[in-house]
Amino acid sequence: MPSPQPLTIAPLAPYEDRLLAALAFFRFQRAIASQARHCLSMYLRQGEGRIMQEVKFYAQQIGLEPEELLELIYQDGDRARAQLQAHFGSESVGMDATD
Repeated sequence: MPSPQPLTIAPLAPYEDRLLAALAFFRFQRAIASQARHCLSMYLRQGEGRIMQEVKFYAQQIGLEPEELLELIYQDGDRARAQLQAHFGSESVGMDATD
């Protein structure tokens, strides 16, 4: 099983950078990177229902359980992409290549 990968992100826009600094300041003087990780985790947990609905839709299309597709995406994203593209053709399935 792969281990979680470190994230590297582009600098935030000035306003969001200031919001993150303020949030870190008021949360026990956390380091900015630590606060950013907490923010991302919270965002993902709050969006879990929406994210998993999309996973569920695509999993049903290719005959997998949602948890199986979620794990496949995590373990081998290229294989997951290939299975989805084989089913749907060459269209990009829920994949936005731009930032």
